[in-house]
Amino acid sequence: MPVINGAVRARCAAFAFLCAASLFVWQSLTVHFSYAGNWTGLFCTGARYFAPPAELQSEHIYVSPNTFGYDGQAYHYIAHDPFLRRGFARSVDAPRLRYRRILVPGLAWLLAGGDDQRIDVAYICVVLGFVLLGAYWTGRYAALLGYPPGLGLSFALVPAVLISIDRLTVDVALAACCVGFALYTREWRPVKLYPVLVAAALSRETGSLLIAACVIWLLFERRFRDALLFATAAIPAACWYVFVQLHTAPVSVHLLTLLLFSGIVGRIIHPLALPTSPSIRILADVLDLLALGGIATALLWAFRRALRRVLTPLSIAIYAFALLTSVLAPGDTWSDVYSFGRTLTPLLLLCALDGLAERRTWPVIAMLAVDPRIGLSMGRQMLTILRGLASLL
Repeated sequence: MPVINGAVRARCAAFAFLCAASLFVWQSLTVHFSYAGNWTGLFCTGARYFAPPAELQSEHIYVSPNTFGYDGQAYHYIAHDPFLRRGFARSVDAPRLRYRRILVPGLAWLLAGGDDQRIDVAYICVVLGFVLLGAYWTGRYAALLGYPPGLGLSFALVPAVLISIDRLTVDVALAACCVGFALYTREWRPVKLYPVLVAAALSRETGSLLIAACVIWLLFERRFRDALLFATAAIPAACWYVFVQLHTAPVSVHLLTLLLFSGIVGRIIHPLALPTSPSIRILADVLDLLALGGIATALLWAFRRALRRVLTPLSIAIYAFALLTSVLAPGDTWSDVYSFGRTLTPLLLLCALDGLAERRTWPVIAMLAVDPRIGLSMGRQMLTILRGLASLL
């Protein structure tokens, strides 16, 4: 196993900083040319969504007309009211679901010291901080396997990272935790792994599958005391879920089904009908199929590893996310690439990391297959930036 000395770590850190800085430049260009310099535009607030809380009027939130916006707007309000004391939950759809994903908005609130005027900046810093962390861990993981540390830059191509940068969703945190999980279980650094698992469960509910994978592996290894210890990593999230349960109304969300693979099969059979030109619609359908093919390929990788009875923390996590993918119900999760691309990033990313360890490139290609469709969704934004830059010449 290659030695990860100080010089290698420094190179990993340098590439991680370059990764985060590059995505920040992209955000800056987007804000300047698409949102007239208003950084709240990144939260993708829609006029047809709930009205923003009156207490945030001074922010002059950029509101897109005739749209429902996107998930970032909900986490924006949560960051201003993480403990459900100011009534901002009234401006959040499904608050019982959204508030469980407290890690990014909660850290933004802490970083800003609860100051409304600083929370938006803090939120963006937290998102970029997880990009930095994920890129650093990716470089470290690559170097551990004998690859160049520069592969840390590839963290920018993870679907959830691209989407989180574009619309300030919280999924970048779980993506970073997935890489940290792969790195620290391979090196077996329990002191560093534990907080990664705690953070994963607080970032999204599905992050708890990383805890389950670690505990199951330890049980297979008959390390019962360690299994019990790492099971406690779920306690902070469990306590937070209880708090949210006690302070929010029930929500009717049907995300799972017993009809295996009905979600992905239904999405393939019934492509998204875009209100655009026929040529763009055809291109979108082709790229949708490419993205869904990437997910199917990741499922194939998981099945292949299971047939070979590979039992590592990483492989067990892959099986868990593959099982989750198989029972995801048709509906919102599969509605567009921004939805399934974010939700299924842990499966795609963990398979890609496992593929690197096995010297196989096709799991990596499977993850990257989602990016062209994301790029098409960003097409208008890219054109606006290019036109804006051209006008400056």
